[in-house]
Amino acid sequence: MTTPQTDVDATDAPASDTATAVPTSVPADATVHECPYCDRPFTREDRVALHVGLQHYDVCTSEEEEAFETAYLAENAEIRRYRLKAAVALIVLYFGLLMVYAVAA
Repeated sequence: MTTPQTDVDATDAPASDTATAVPTSVPADATVHECPYCDRPFTREDRVALHVGLQHYDVCTSEEEEAFETAYLAENAEIRRYRLKAAVALIVLYFGLLMVYAVAA
């Protein structure tokens, strides 16, 4: 699945599938991973698994379901880690500004 494809236009997607009607682009020098059902291009294999599990759940195989679950759990862990880092940054900023205010006032 490494056919070079750079742009997919919204008119190429079925009208009923609004989630895949969003135009996507893959850099020309990147490896293209395509959806086996709608040929939508992705830059990462785990994004294909998420797409297949969310958009083609009614026709995906058991291996694709397992790949979707793995990618879904990994993405949730990334989101959780990002939220924790954002919360820590906001807390540090808050107390930093509080200390600046306490010294300057």
